[in-house]
Amino acid sequence: MLIRYGTSKGGKRKAIARIYTKADHNIDKTLMDKDAVKITEKLSTSGFDAYIVGGAVRDLLLNKNPKDFDIATEALPGKIKKHFGTPE
Repeated sequence: MLIRYGTSKGGKRKAIARIYTKADHNIDKTLMDKDAVKITEKLSTSGFDAYIVGGAVRDLLLNKNPKDFDIATEALPGKIKKHFGTPE
């Protein structure tokens, strides 16, 4: 597991997210929505952090079929539009 750190209001280092690697969760990538995987991979190769998050991860860990996939990223909307060819 990786831990993402930030800074608290008091200026102290604080854990803000836990990132589970393949070794931690063992979720089969083929069970994920191919477009969600493609989007996170494209954002990652463009230099942004991008993760599949939320209920889809919970469902996959419970061996259930997710109904949708949420992606969290640091990329701002304009950057996402630029990388995916969507006009602003």
